[in-house]
Amino acid sequence: MWQPQGFYNQYVLRTPVILTGEKSVQGLYNYPAVKIAVIHGKSFKDQDLFKETFRKKSIQFFDRSWNGEPDIAGLAGTIGQLEEFRPDTIIAVGGGSVIDGAKICRLFLECPYYVSGETRLTGNVFKTKFIVAPTTIGSGAEVSSAAVFVDHNTHSKDMVVMHDMQPEILAYDKRYVEQTPKRLLVASALDAMAHIVEGYVSVINNSFIDVMAETGLSILHSELEKLLADGKNIDFERLMYAGYLGGLVQNHCIVGAAHGVAHQLTDHGFSHGEAIGLLLSGVMVLNAEIDTIAAKYEKISRRAGFSDYSQLQSFIEKLLTISGIADDRMNLKRLLADLVKQKDLCERIRNDQGGKGNPVPMSEEYLKKLVEII
Repeated sequence: MWQPQGFYNQYVLRTPVILTGEKSVQGLYNYPAVKIAVIHGKSFKDQDLFKETFRKKSIQFFDRSWNGEPDIAGLAGTIGQLEEFRPDTIIAVGGGSVIDGAKICRLFLECPYYVSGETRLTGNVFKTKFIVAPTTIGSGAEVSSAAVFVDHNTHSKDMVVMHDMQPEILAYDKRYVEQTPKRLLVASALDAMAHIVEGYVSVINNSFIDVMAETGLSILHSELEKLLADGKNIDFERLMYAGYLGGLVQNHCIVGAAHGVAHQLTDHGFSHGEAIGLLLSGVMVLNAEIDTIAAKYEKISRRAGFSDYSQLQSFIEKLLTISGIADDRMNLKRLLADLVKQKDLCERIRNDQGGKGNPVPMSEEYLKKLVEII
C-alpha cells in the first residue's frame, strides 16, 4: 500500500482493523491464513484459545528467543524457527519488546540481507501478514512504524523505521492487563502519557492527531485517578485504548527528550517506562521555558480534565510515589549525571530518532539542567 512521505502534519497513516473485548482473537476464526506463527513472551497462557480459534489451520507457538529488549543476536533463534516453519501469518502476543522483536524477525525472514538504516523495501510490501495482541497498555508498538532494539556496543537503543511494518490487525483483550502489578501498570501508563504529552508539543504539529492526544490523556487521567484512590473499578479496556491513541501520537508526531534520554538507559538497568516517568516532568519544565510550549501544556492539561498544567505534573508525581518508582529517582539522577559527562552519549541522545520531536534542542547544557531538576 502506498504511503505518503514527509508532510507529517498533513495526513494520518493507515490504521489497522481493531478487535476488542475478552478473547477478541476469536474474531479471527475465519482469517484467510494457512500457516500461523505465534510469537509470545514467557507468561503467555492462551495456547488453547489460539488453537481453538485457528483449529483448521497449521499453528505453531514460538517463545521469544531474546531476553528483555530485543537485540539482533538474541533474535536469531526465533528467526531460525520462522525460516523453518515459513508462516504466511505472524501473530505477536506480548508487550513492546515482543512486538518490536516480532517486527524485526518478520523483516529478516523476508529480507535476510536487510541493511540497517534502509527504510523502504524492494516491492514495498511484506508477503507475511502481521497481527498483534498487546499485553501491556503503554508501549504503542502495536501502531508504530518503528521497531526498537538494543545495541549492546553503544549501550543504547536503535530502531528500524518503516511504515510497512505496521500490523494489519490488532486484538485488544483486557484479560492480559487486569492482573498487571501496580508498578508495571504505572510505568506502562506513564510511557503512554509521555507519547501523548511529548507528541503534543513536538516540532511536528498535526491538528488531527492533537485530538487523539487530548482524548488519550483524558482517559489516562480518569482511570488512573481510580488507582490513586482505591485501585477499584479501573476500566482496563479504556486504558488499552489510551495506549493505542498514545501510539498514534508517537507515530505521527515523534516524541521528545524523555524518550531520547530513556533510550540510552535501558542497557544500564533502567526499564523504559520507569525512566520515562522519572524524566517526564523535568523535560516539561525545561520545554515550558518557551511560552508557546507552556501554553500547549496548559491546553492539553485542561482538555484532559486537569485544572492546569501544574496539576498534571502533580498527578505524575503521585503515580511515581504510589508505585514506588519514585524511590529510584536518586539512582537515575546519579547515573545520568555520570553519563552526560560522556560526549558520545550526549551525541547519541541528540541523534536519537525517538527524541527528535523535542521543541527545545537537546544540547549538553539542556541535559545538565535536566539532571539538576529530576
